[in-house]
Amino acid sequence: MKRGKPLRRTPLKRGDSQLKRSPLNNRSKKMSDKYVERRSLVKELLSDQPYCEACLIFAVKDGKPGVIGVNHSMDIHELVNRSQGGSILQRINLLAVCRPCHTRITVNPKEAELLGLHLESWCNTDQHFHEAKRVRNEWKNGTAAKPYWFSN
Repeated sequence: MKRGKPLRRTPLKRGDSQLKRSPLNNRSKKMSDKYVERRSLVKELLSDQPYCEACLIFAVKDGKPGVIGVNHSMDIHELVNRSQGGSILQRINLLAVCRPCHTRITVNPKEAELLGLHLESWCNTDQHFHEAKRVRNEWKNGTAAKPYWFSN
């Protein structure tokens, strides 16, 4: 810039500032069928398990065993995330939880893994699912336990 002269600016054109968006792709027929099955499974799980499966576990972990979790389950949490290869249709991979517990599990995956509420992607076998269930039951009974593979 030379001294004394104002900056020279060109005006913006109206159409350039807006982003052009393409429409989302439609789901494939195969994936649509999966989600139809998933919706009925979610409805069934929420009716079978009306109260959160994680509230009592978190209460025991936080040192508040007198507090009984009475939150209604609203969400279905996958022990192994979909993005990590977990199934959205396997009952053994699904837990009915309330929204605050679901958020806590998602934000603190290591804590959730210690409590049997989350599994890493490589823990995708029946043995790991049963071990996580054992750990959850131990915590519900008031006994601190951790999965055999957990380190930290």
